[in-house]
Amino acid sequence: MMVTALSPVIGYDRASVIAHNAIDHDLILKEAALANGVSEVLYERTVNPLVQTHGGTADSPAAG
Repeated sequence: MMVTALSPVIGYDRASVIAHNAIDHDLILKEAALANGVSEVLYERTVNPLVQTHGGTADSPAAG
């Protein structure tokens, strides 16, 4: 589910490729994302479980 945070930033299709790659190759999401060209900075900023429990999206976080 964490890959959904990447969708608004990198697009659904690219996020889907990353998710499938992680499953197919038994990788954690971060490994699959980095292997598919997502920078570590972008990944760390976007895929944050605590932030995902609040409203907003990765590209437009909720105020407060």
